[in-house]
Parts: sequence; structure tokens; C-alpha cells
Amino acid sequence: MTRHLLHVFSTFAIGGPQVRLAQIINASLGDYRHTIIALDGNCEAKSKLANGVNIEFVDVGDMKALGLAKRFNAIKERLQTIKPDTLMTYNWGAIEWTLVNRLTGACKGVHWEDGFGPEEKEATLPRRNIFRRFALSGSTQVVVPSYNLMAIAKRDWRLPASRLSYFPNGIHIPATLPERVPKSKGKAPTLVTLATLRAEKNIHRLIDSFIATAPEGKLLIGGSGPLLDELKRYAEQNEASERVEFSGYISDVWQFLAQGDVFCLTSDTEQMPISILEAMGAGMPVVATDVGDINTMVAAENLGYIVSPEAFNDALADMIANPEQWQKIGAANQRKAAEKFSFAAMLDNFTRLT
Repeated sequence: MTRHLLHVFSTFAIGGPQVRLAQIINASLGDYRHTIIALDGNCEAKSKLANGVNIEFVDVGDMKALGLAKRFNAIKERLQTIKPDTLMTYNWGAIEWTLVNRLTGACKGVHWEDGFGPEEKEATLPRRNIFRRFALSGSTQVVVPSYNLMAIAKRDWRLPASRLSYFPNGIHIPATLPERVPKSKGKAPTLVTLATLRAEKNIHRLIDSFIATAPEGKLLIGGSGPLLDELKRYAEQNEASERVEFSGYISDVWQFLAQGDVFCLTSDTEQMPISILEAMGAGMPVVATDVGDINTMVAAENLGYIVSPEAFNDALADMIANPEQWQKIGAANQRKAAEKFSFAAMLDNFTRLT
């Protein structure tokens, strides 16, 4: 029997969790019937879904305008109308649905936590932790993609190991990758990043580091988001607009990455970013801030370039100055991505959850 899964996101704009779900849906045609609710009405990641998938998008209107009691009642009514076999909620923005489902017992509940916004980059907020403990109690299964989040869930949310699942992200590496375009040999490197342009990604830091370390280089920023216009102005104000390219929505990740020498990530908070896995799969060396599980994701050869925000400039400068290392580090990253973070393993984990 085809199982009906209801997925509730604060937004279905393009981002790591949304793209991961789209890839899973595309790979499991016929196994499930899906309903997706984007609480902000943004369904941009719909573009990542294949033709013919068994899926419905439901518009619930502006639920934030309702008072708490009316909002909870509206959620209850939606669950009763949609009647899913499993409710899957994603991150803090959808946790009220997790709570209502737990209180009403409407269906099996699975809550995914992929990380935090800028307000929790230093530490989780006590008031949110209290709410999470209440919402995530009962029989709700909680899924996290990183060991860092596993520790937080046990310590701050007091979740027992029996209801906590480690679900590492995975990628499918094409059998044939696009030919790598750049041949800069370090003098004028092309740096690339992929990100939803939000505050916690700290792209300002990346632009600053690029200006300081690669005066003859180029920076390609793939992705869109609320800070796009601000970041364009920032590059212009720093007289770097001719060398910083905002590529917008990226439909072909592998073709985009093939343009670069070095992949960069400057986030203040992450857990297990898919963009790092994609860079590894593309055979690229990575320079990144030491957040979440990134230091356990990359190959040993790359580990010295996963550093604190304060050391990012020095790490990037060292990588740029040693282009003879790029191929070796990139090849090691690619091997590890293929061996440890396969899409097939991720799909198997999803099947077990449902």
C-alpha cells in the first residue's frame, strides 16, 4: 500500500532540507504519496521535483495571523482533513505541528532538525529548548544529520537514544562529471560557494576574505535568498563587483562547481551542509569555518583548512598559495564522499523511518 506522507516546512524555498527531500521523492516514485505545506507559501524548491511524482501542495494561508489557540485548532483540523500516515516536520518553524500531532495522536510523527538560525548560532535558546522538550516527547521520532546535533538533542532536549536517529546527508555523484574549467595554478584562483543567502551563511565574511587573499581572483556565489541585493551592494562598495559574480539559482550543481578551484563556506552555524558534500563529490578542496560536523566530513588531507572564523583568512591564503595540493585534497574528498556519504544509504535510512 502506498503510504501518505505529509511534510510541513516553514518554507519550501530552495535550501538543504528541501533539496534533500526532493531528491528522495524523485528516487522513490510509486512508494509514497506526498503532501507538502510551506507555511510561508514559498514553494520554489518545487522546481527540483521530477515530472510525474505523486505530490500535492496545500496552501494553509497566513497561520501566524491567528492566535495560539486558533492556530493549534487549525493545525488539528488540517491533520484530520489530510489524514497522513506519517507527519514529517522540519526544523523550528514547523514544530507547532509536531506538538499538535503529539497531543492529538493523529498519526506517526517524525521531526527533522537540520540546524539553527542566526539567533541560535552560539547556543540554543532556553525557551526554545523547553518547548522542544514538550513538543518532541511522547513517541515522536527525531532525526538529525550530525553528531553535533545528536549531542544537543540528548543534552538540551533530553531525548532518549531510542527516539533519536542519526541520518547523514548523502549525494549521488554522476558517473561522468563535467570537465574542470579553471586552470589558474593559484595566481588568479576561482573560488566558489553554494548557499541560501541568509545572515547565518555570513557571505560578507567570504567577500572580505576573497578581497584580502585573492586580489587577482574571481568569486562565484551560487544561490539566492533575502540578502542577495544587500550582498551585491556590499561587493560594489568594496570595489569588487567586477570580480564577484552572483550566479543566482543553480540548476546544475556539477556544472557550476566545475568552474571553481576551491570551494569556500563561511557560515556561522551549520550541521552537515549538502554543499560541502557536493564540493567533495566534485573533487574540490574546501576551506570552511569549523561548524557542525564539517571537520568529520572532509578527508584527512583537507582537515587543516577547516578552521575558526578568525583563522579563515589565513587558511584561505594558504590554500591559494599551494595550488599543487588542490588535486590531491580534492581527490581524497571525492573518495570519502563516495564511500561514506552515498545517496543510496540516505534513501535506505529514509525508508526505515517511514
